[in-house]
Amino acid sequence: MLRMVDETFAQIQSQAPERLSFAVSFALFEYALKEVFEVAGNGKASPNWPEFERTAPDLGESAKPELQDAIDYVVNDPPMVQKARDGRAEFQPVPLSGAGNDAICESLRRIRNNLFHGGKQSYTERDKLLVEAGLEIIEGYLQNNPRVRSAFLRGAR
Repeated sequence: MLRMVDETFAQIQSQAPERLSFAVSFALFEYALKEVFEVAGNGKASPNWPEFERTAPDLGESAKPELQDAIDYVVNDPPMVQKARDGRAEFQPVPLSGAGNDAICESLRRIRNNLFHGGKQSYTERDKLLVEAGLEIIEGYLQNNPRVRSAFLRGAR
């Protein structure tokens, strides 16, 4: 019954394992945000990104070179946003709406949205670089936030 799903999973795992790592890591990260912070939303429980962004230590301060490179990449050349144009979905550059953690987290969510909902025909080198930067950033936030890290690890069990 799951043959097609299993075959597709195996293909992605062999060709672009970082895609699966990002998908699982992002899901666990949002789970951790729901565990640590009061959930947001009216009726629908959503991770409280604004509270996390406000209270998290600034990820860019004293970051190791790999993390700083990842931050610079997603902030200075942020992921595009899919917009409707003439009845079709089209990727367009959209400036980030904030700075610091706000901008970093907005880029993370864009990477997730594009990976999950992007409607891409192929997985490009740019996509790979964004996903790898996103993984580096998630790791950085986990290293700097013991409560979020603990919830993230509990969610993986």
